[in-house]
Amino acid sequence: MKKIAFKPSKPVAFIGFVGGLGLSLFGIIYAIPNLGVFGIVWTILAVLVTLYYTVNLFTKKGLSLYQIEVEKKKIK
Repeated sequence: MKKIAFKPSKPVAFIGFVGGLGLSLFGIIYAIPNLGVFGIVWTILAVLVTLYYTVNLFTKKGLSLYQIEVEKKKIK
């Protein structure tokens, strides 16, 4: 049985990193002071997204969203 992991490519990870960074800054500057609990939840989720794409951008192994297991059938 072989496991295959799917993770974002480097360009996708870069876009996700920049977008997550922007959303995190928005959360810190605007959402938390003006929206209360929703702003805190927003900022926590934005920081988690940013961390996920940061790991995929700056490491070789990265984190996969999902994995599949493939079985090889023997042909007679």
